[in-house]
Amino acid sequence: LNERNNLLKQISIYPALYDTLDGWDEQLIDNGIKIIEKREEFLLLLDRQVREIHNGLTGGSENMKASYDKNVKAEEFRSILYERRDKDIRRGTTSAGPHRDDIAFFIDNIDIRKFGSQGQQRTAALSLKLSEIKLMEQVSGEKPVLLLDDVLSELDRHRQQFLLESIS
Repeated sequence: LNERNNLLKQISIYPALYDTLDGWDEQLIDNGIKIIEKREEFLLLLDRQVREIHNGLTGGSENMKASYDKNVKAEEFRSILYERRDKDIRRGTTSAGPHRDDIAFFIDNIDIRKFGSQGQQRTAALSLKLSEIKLMEQVSGEKPVLLLDDVLSELDRHRQQFLLESIS
């Protein structure tokens, strides 16, 4: 990606470099598709964990969902990258690919990144951290270290109790 972006900037000065873009694009596409597919698999696992943990933290009063907010689908990556080539050259940066992906978090179908309360965002962040810990433990077989800095003061009694039970 960095090499492609450097090349995009240089093409406006040295147009003869345009022909070398195909090689970088193909490498970016091959690796980008693998990244997108692995992220899709990971988000399925993360979503299951985060739903379960958030349900426990909120006593079942909120339903949380994590989803993969893709910039481009794996099967469309090649065509979109080539389609946006002139735009990318003008801007000097790659406008499509997994480097522009994100994870979206929803509570009861509301995007909490944009519309969640501060409490919902903090609880969601805690649910995400606890989910990451469980997934890391499943993959590595080792319990990771969890550092909590003043998190209990931000939670109500039920959420404090669930958190302490889940990390014990």
